[in-house]
Amino acid sequence: MLLLCSTTFPLLYTAQGANYVASVMNRTAGGLSFLDRQFKLNTREDAEELAKEIEACPDLIYLELRGNTIGIEAGKRIAEALEKHPELKYALWSDLFTGRLKNEIPPILRSMCSSMMRVGTHLTELDLSDNAFGPIGAEGIQDFLCSPSAFDLKTLRLNNNGLGAGGVIIANCLLTAHHNAAAAGKRFALKTFVAGRNRLEDPGAVALARAFKTLGSLEEITIPQNGIRKDGIEALAGSLRFNANLRVINFNDNTCTRNGAMAISFSLGDLAQLEVLDLGDCLCRANGTTAILAVLVSRQFPKLREVNLSGNELPAVVIKHVLSTWQKRLGSTKLRVTNNGFGGEFTDLAEEIEQRGLEEIIDLGNESDDEGTASEEEDDDAEESDEEDNTSRQGSEEEDKGEYQSLPCVDKHDLTAALAGLSVHRATPAPAAPPAAAAAAAAGPFELSFLDQQQKFEVEADAKGVAAALAAHPEVTSFVLRGNTLGIGAGERIAQALEHCPNLKECNWSDLFTGRLRSEIPIIVKRLCAAMIKAGVQLRSLDLSDNAFGPIGAESIQEFLESDSAFSLEELRLNNCGLGAGAVTVANSLLTLNNRAIAAGRRLNLKVIVAGRNRLEIPGALAFAKAIGEIGTLEELTVHQNGIHRPGVIGLAEGVAKNPGMKRLSIADNVGGWEGALEFAKALPNLQQLESADFSDCLSKDKGCKALVQAAVRLPQLRVLNLSGSELTAPVAEQIVKLWSRGRGDEAILNISTNNLSDEFGRIRDLADELGGQVDVGESDDDCGSLSGSEADEEEDIEHENVDEDEASEGKMYSDEEVDEEDYYEDEEEEEYYDDEGEW
Repeated sequence: MLLLCSTTFPLLYTAQGANYVASVMNRTAGGLSFLDRQFKLNTREDAEELAKEIEACPDLIYLELRGNTIGIEAGKRIAEALEKHPELKYALWSDLFTGRLKNEIPPILRSMCSSMMRVGTHLTELDLSDNAFGPIGAEGIQDFLCSPSAFDLKTLRLNNNGLGAGGVIIANCLLTAHHNAAAAGKRFALKTFVAGRNRLEDPGAVALARAFKTLGSLEEITIPQNGIRKDGIEALAGSLRFNANLRVINFNDNTCTRNGAMAISFSLGDLAQLEVLDLGDCLCRANGTTAILAVLVSRQFPKLREVNLSGNELPAVVIKHVLSTWQKRLGSTKLRVTNNGFGGEFTDLAEEIEQRGLEEIIDLGNESDDEGTASEEEDDDAEESDEEDNTSRQGSEEEDKGEYQSLPCVDKHDLTAALAGLSVHRATPAPAAPPAAAAAAAAGPFELSFLDQQQKFEVEADAKGVAAALAAHPEVTSFVLRGNTLGIGAGERIAQALEHCPNLKECNWSDLFTGRLRSEIPIIVKRLCAAMIKAGVQLRSLDLSDNAFGPIGAESIQEFLESDSAFSLEELRLNNCGLGAGAVTVANSLLTLNNRAIAAGRRLNLKVIVAGRNRLEIPGALAFAKAIGEIGTLEELTVHQNGIHRPGVIGLAEGVAKNPGMKRLSIADNVGGWEGALEFAKALPNLQQLESADFSDCLSKDKGCKALVQAAVRLPQLRVLNLSGSELTAPVAEQIVKLWSRGRGDEAILNISTNNLSDEFGRIRDLADELGGQVDVGESDDDCGSLSGSEADEEEDIEHENVDEDEASEGKMYSDEEVDEEDYYEDEEEEEYYDDEGEW
């Protein structure tokens, strides 16, 4: 049973929690869980009680911290507590740094990992998913992953971390751990590696493939949505056969092409333990898919449960020719082939599947989701040939290259020949999946929560418990489904129940569609929204974050966002949804909603918009800028990491200026340049309630940083201004350190870490300490060094004049000089660049 150490924190000590820990997470029940308590621990004092709970727990096998947020000092206190527990096996620290600066996270990870290393901990599982720490986060765990404390690691989860180039660091750490363990007479036998949504791209994939090949112990490789192309896939494919116990292979939403798919087919025959193969949205095309299907129906895969080949531009003939063989050979294995190119043959194919009684095995999806007739193979071959000519092979093993280049092309019209002569036997049916756990009871008279139960609600029958709970509590005001996965049938059943819940105010439906096809998600979301409209709800909060539904997902919420049920909306969270062009749809819906509310004699009170990591780019940013400018009630706007360039950032500044109640603002990791920073500097005096402003990694440069500081120094409620990663040079850094330190007179923090202070770093840091320590200069190791000569000369034509301290103390604004048009366009060319991770 779980150990009750104190009641200071409301820990999850229930029997249900113990069963969940033991069965779902496959670990013993000795430990502590602070799951989703939403603690915000900044200082040592904030973390004291939690640390005492940890220290007092006599058998800390696992420590669950997901859904809280900790700062540097709090992290140090927790790290001290960890030194009391060498028995720790499961460090479950996902979603742990919400609201933290990127440069804060590595020191926290280093302190906690260092404590485990000092005390001799031997972890079995490390989960740092959903912490957007980027490449520098990989450096924060680098030493730990190479140390003896990681030799027993079986599960490493780094999902949705924005690793980018950090993927190579992680791969090298795995290799080092393998070699270090072998030198110590042990085996580093990692079984589960999860790193989806990380922008690994080909360099990261090639590095990981090298590590996987060396380890040979993996049972699950899950790396969807990483921008991996043919070369990276080929390298990964070459590593698969060295891991004979692989159960799960998930390359979903990367780009295999025909060559990558054929490379995968070479390794599949050696994987007799395979249970799930997910190559959805991988553009395997007819030839690549043919090669994979030929292997699947010709070898023994007694445990294979699901194969996903959706979204691969397949013609109908590929599926028609495999039906009979699939039924005989893999009759218990579900084959998903939705969103392909069946065109006018869709109906015939569906009828043939029905006649054979294969509806439960072969999933064609809906005809409306079909992509139309696939292009001719000759066009595909030409396209892929061009790609082969223009794409270098980055790191594939020489022996693998030879295999791939000599692989013959299989005609899509002759799949029968590819399968002919196979010795076909009926496979032993796979054991039925255990029934879903009973639905959670309502946490209270108004909240119904199924948070992070990891249940798979597939068909209507799976959702009976949820629907029954809603029926038993029609007065429900908060409905939480985050951390499960919802299918169309189950979504319909829940929607029917929602139609009778008119008091609903808050919906947390984030991270709800893991493993779902992109085409499924809008159908489910639209049906749930329609149910709320029918019930006449007056919703205050809608959270659909971490659901990768793309632009079509925006269309699924369009009707709701323009309905009377959204008049009361205060929070709209769409973080990490891949909106892309759909952002314009959402913004226009908000404009329509505002106009409808005014016409009805009401006023919107929208306070929070969170839409980070959505590829908004310039069109989406301008659309949102127009919407928020007209609504005028925002208190928080978060649009970090969206590929927004200068015109979009300038537009956002103009929209933000019309929201005087703004408290939290994050434009981080976009490319506004100094022009965007100047526009925000003009907007800041209107935001007297502003508490935090994040302009990190926006290339604000000297001119923009200086303007932002001069504007922000007089904001009375401001607590944090982040200008890290702005290409700020030492002369101007010295000026703004003085300005901030002498102009604020409170505890507000200015962050100027990861800039270009070079040899002047130590002097600037000492100056900041001397003047009160309210300027965070960061660590010298993170400083980016001197700008090149041309960059330094250009440096936005800034003159490094001294700031008049009297003028600063009176809060006078920095006045922008006239911008020479020719220089302006030269700056524009400078700002169109690739960063270290290959992103625009």
